[in-house]
Amino acid sequence: MSVKTDSLIARLFQRSTLSQIIGVGCLLTLLYAAFSRGAYHSDEHYQILEYAHMKLFGTPTPEQLPWEYGLMMRPGLQPLIAYGLGWILLQMNLYSPVLLVFLLQLFSGALSVGIALFFFRTIRDELGELIWQKWFLILSFFLWFMAFLHVHFNAEMLSGNLLLLLISLYLKYRQSSPARTGLILGSIAGLLFIVRFQMGFALLGFGVWLLVFDRRWKLIAGMLPGGIAMLGVGLLCDRWLYGEWCFTPINYLRENILNSHMATFGIEPWYYYFGAILGEGGALFGLLVLIATLSFFIHRPRHILTWTLVPFLIVHLIIGHKELRFLFPLLFFAPYLLVVWLRRLPSGWWTQRGVRILLGVLGVANILLMVYALCFPDPNMRFYDDMRAYCRDKQQVILLSLKNERTYYQIPENVIGQREVVQYFYTPDNMCRQSFESLESLEAAARSLDHSSQEVLILSENPHLTDSLDIPLEKIPWSPFPGWVTRYLNFNNWTSRSIERANLYRLLPPQQSLPPQTIDSDR
Repeated sequence: MSVKTDSLIARLFQRSTLSQIIGVGCLLTLLYAAFSRGAYHSDEHYQILEYAHMKLFGTPTPEQLPWEYGLMMRPGLQPLIAYGLGWILLQMNLYSPVLLVFLLQLFSGALSVGIALFFFRTIRDELGELIWQKWFLILSFFLWFMAFLHVHFNAEMLSGNLLLLLISLYLKYRQSSPARTGLILGSIAGLLFIVRFQMGFALLGFGVWLLVFDRRWKLIAGMLPGGIAMLGVGLLCDRWLYGEWCFTPINYLRENILNSHMATFGIEPWYYYFGAILGEGGALFGLLVLIATLSFFIHRPRHILTWTLVPFLIVHLIIGHKELRFLFPLLFFAPYLLVVWLRRLPSGWWTQRGVRILLGVLGVANILLMVYALCFPDPNMRFYDDMRAYCRDKQQVILLSLKNERTYYQIPENVIGQREVVQYFYTPDNMCRQSFESLESLEAAARSLDHSSQEVLILSENPHLTDSLDIPLEKIPWSPFPGWVTRYLNFNNWTSRSIERANLYRLLPPQQSLPPQTIDSDR
């Protein structure tokens, strides 16, 4: 980074006001809600959107949902929220999956912004000088993984927001009426638990801290009715989702821990998260967050945040199956932890040339990652959009696939027996899916289909299916990237790697040559 550019950034930082930072941050969150579509993990889609779609339209059937549904072990609150918004859109004749996801992401983004600002006002005096207040807001809104995750409507993000809200409420109102404060804290704690059961370990640390350091029995007693009321809300949501009374936390514990179904997804060593934080979080970004977190625990061992987060981390280090997303609820504290750590560094550390260069590199990398998340869509989302455009003017489209292949519309699953998990949420209304056990049965079905009023497509992992079947096929090229990227930036054909197992073919009518078609990516 040049000295001129560095000084320009410094001037912008110095002249910006807190209100300006917040305003730009809100605008960025709105942009992410609109354009950063796609699920970080399949659970974000199949455990929420498909549940809501089933309640709205009757598909998928319970047999086509993930294995957890039949065992009644997922909470019903978030599917109910998605269902409620979808129902309102249907009543207004405005329903579309894209609009519903936008509204859910807008809700999640607004919640993230609101709670982040409430936390900021709670700790503003602790942050002290204006420069540290600016740093906190900048990290909260513009740190690339914070901006990306703020708008995702999943259990990890909602529970992270609620945990941040719980800590904020306690710090802000701990001197207020203990009974009223306890009722509010208990309600948030109960809501946090019914959103994501694993957060019970963080709540355990929070409760133990209250017993050891606070000892206001009216506050603790006041938390009980609020927590119990929220458990009742969770019970009603689960009754709506599964059609019968059940207690999903017990089912989750029984199936994932006692019956070890979680272990079927892989076992990782205890130190897995340290490497994953550096890898997925970006080496420098992940390293700084890791250092700041460990530094906080060491220097503030009696802080309520330490007692809340450490038990949660220890349990996740012990549990065999590990995924970095399990720790996402803790990311909401990353801006605060980073600022606390930076304040502890020697005075004037940011004036050193090496540090300024490092900050410049981090800033440029952060901007590039943010732009990538906004400009380059998730391949799944691009495929769904393009397929809806492809099917829009056709009477009926038949889509054939193999049950044992993972495609955009299905996932083979073998946890408690083989099943085919089907995606209906983004499926075009005029598309009819058929899946088969073998390639031979798929070919036989394709031969028997009438081409006069319907178009037949085959979705396959095989990039050379035209050589494997004795039926006339035409491969339909498509790409999740804009045309200018595939034309000018496709070095060593890197753009094809994200879709190498997602090959789309059109079945040609016998003895008839049709003009080639393509799914247009220049949008």
